[in-house]
Amino acid sequence: MVDDQRFEALKKAHPFFSITELVYLFLREEIIHLHLSPKQKINESRIASELGISRTPVRKALDKLLEELLVEKTGKLYAVSSMQKEESMLLCEARIAIEGHAVFLATSNINKAQLEKLAELTAEYEQVDLDDGSWRYADCDHEFHHLLIEAAGNPHIAKMYETIELRLRHYRHCLLEQIGKKQLQPILVKSARNHRSILNAIKLGFADQAKCLIEKDIRGMYEVFFEWKE
Repeated sequence: MVDDQRFEALKKAHPFFSITELVYLFLREEIIHLHLSPKQKINESRIASELGISRTPVRKALDKLLEELLVEKTGKLYAVSSMQKEESMLLCEARIAIEGHAVFLATSNINKAQLEKLAELTAEYEQVDLDDGSWRYADCDHEFHHLLIEAAGNPHIAKMYETIELRLRHYRHCLLEQIGKKQLQPILVKSARNHRSILNAIKLGFADQAKCLIEKDIRGMYEVFFEWKE
């Protein structure tokens, strides 16, 4: 069952979007924030009925999500993609290749507003508490890394990052479910320290150090895989 109130709020926020664009954005965020769980079957007729729309925009939205690997399709049936350990490790390898050079460039290209925002996100991430029941840890981490990609000032790097960004967001939200609060909290504490070190290196203009630190931060997530529930 989907939340039609969240859909109505999205319509108000984007009054000029087509119905297909709205359904796509709605289902994308429902999947990323685990309102639709990994492996959950998606009934396009039921979604259309609950949202008060036809099946066509739902099907088009699902096909786009299929291209972005957020849903899977067997025959005519759709389901939310699951996050496998092997794919997560491949995502980490891709991040090292893309984000390492991005932060190297960002050290020289970042502007004052971006640096201030990076500092705000770093401070917020250091205060992350999984007991508050929110997904803010995942969104804060995403915003920090996305800002570094943006600050690099290279549209081709940004385009490469886009190809994995949605799966990364889904991955971050799946972490708590996959390994549990007790195992995840100390990993997030280490990650927050890494974010602070990356910020300091950028402030000092140490590009090589910033690159090494972000690679260390990403490699640190390999700790997750020792706790990963298959």
